[in-house]
Amino acid sequence: MGKILLAEDDSIMRSMLFDSLEHFGHEVEAAENGEIAWELWNQGSFDLLITDINMPKLNGIDLLKRIRAKNSSFPVIVITGVYLESAENQALGSGASALILKPFKMKDLYEAINKLSLN
Repeated sequence: MGKILLAEDDSIMRSMLFDSLEHFGHEVEAAENGEIAWELWNQGSFDLLITDINMPKLNGIDLLKRIRAKNSSFPVIVITGVYLESAENQALGSGASALILKPFKMKDLYEAINKLSLN
């Protein structure tokens, strides 16, 4: 199973995702904002980033862009509760591997993870 970095500012969503991902055998580190996620990503050895778009200090799109500047193929799943075509275009245009809209079923997230061969 893979090591996942989870960046989500909503504590309830972060906790739910963390618990679910761990339950299915993934090692998970969680960050409450993009700035912390960026620091963890640079210090750790992760197989996947799951990030929300709207976060304080450093949003998910800017986090994705920083990661892409260092690693063009690192898998990143972007999740968002606000669907705007511009957000989708920004996420996918910045190199997101997948975009998932909130609310979502965990099955949808696991399908995206499996497509990235992180099972």
